[in-house]
Amino acid sequence: MIPNYIKNKIEGDNLKFKNGDSRSFSLPKYDPKTHYLELTKSGYFRMLMILRNYIKMVSDYYFFFEIGAKNIDLFMLTTSISSPMGPGSDSEPIPIKFGKYKSNLVDSSQFGFEPLLLNQIDRLYCYLPSMRGEKPSKRHLNQFFHCEAEIKGNIEQLTPIIEGYIKILSETLMLMPDILAGLSLDYKETVKSLNKVVSSNKFPEIYFDEAIDALTKNKNKGLIKFTKFGRSISSDGEIKLAEIFNFKTPFWIRNYDRDTVAFYQKPHPKDPNKAINADLIFPPILRGSFGGEIAGCGQRQDNAREMIDSLSRQNIISKPYEWYINLRKQPNYQTTSGFGLGIERFITWSLCRDNIRDAIFYPRLKNVKTNP
Repeated sequence: MIPNYIKNKIEGDNLKFKNGDSRSFSLPKYDPKTHYLELTKSGYFRMLMILRNYIKMVSDYYFFFEIGAKNIDLFMLTTSISSPMGPGSDSEPIPIKFGKYKSNLVDSSQFGFEPLLLNQIDRLYCYLPSMRGEKPSKRHLNQFFHCEAEIKGNIEQLTPIIEGYIKILSETLMLMPDILAGLSLDYKETVKSLNKVVSSNKFPEIYFDEAIDALTKNKNKGLIKFTKFGRSISSDGEIKLAEIFNFKTPFWIRNYDRDTVAFYQKPHPKDPNKAINADLIFPPILRGSFGGEIAGCGQRQDNAREMIDSLSRQNIISKPYEWYINLRKQPNYQTTSGFGLGIERFITWSLCRDNIRDAIFYPRLKNVKTNP
């Protein structure tokens, strides 16, 4: 439930674009040399500033007042990366030299959360940039914003928190109809999809093996990647699954092949070759618009020996993670679960666009020179 003081602020900013004026604001063509000038005058970016402001404001409200999580400021440099997140991931770290030591730009805040949770705190969250080194695309920026949270507890306690977050973000967008009409490529379809999200009871779910079987039976085996570590599904495969199962809201895919996901995800007790994890998949609002995985979550490894085994299975050197393994040996250790949601991905999906570059002010793209 969004409080009235935020609703009133949103209404005031939305009224500035009343009477259809917002529909005249088109997205400027991206030119890295002159993009900064568009930021000074474009009505599109003015509306995007307002929209992103309230996404951040409502995120803080939701996690602090509704969930009881503490916001935490974390590091932007780290010697321990959470990516590569398993052989099924396309994420790459960005290494840097910091003084005389090798370091990395932070790809996720997860490793910063877990030690702090042991200090008599139950829930933490942050809203910070993450940096990754893979080739940029319509789905990948080299710097993007991440809302992440970590809680004491298992994945079953975490997924309702994520679903509640998606719903309150969707409700927030619906409170700014004129801004949304100016930014979305199809305002009516955006509102229909947001309404379905807000009114849904619980998002549907399928298991990873079900997803693989469905793609195979529907002659979409090419959307599955097979490696010695296991199987992974492409973003096109995720979108195809929404069609096959006729999902109209986000849906979960659960229990991926263990060795294709992050080593710190807990193996399933009934099948040690599966992980206790889940990705939240968004069906595109329009054909060809953004869809696929926007949020991912998992229950963390709570056993040091088991974690060492996971590292070995994925051919990852354990030395950089000795501190992380040692956490499991502390007398106050408790199982935790966590998730991350890509802010630009959610915005791009909701606006029926196809490129997450359109949802951020300063796109950072590898090998592209920008001003500033």
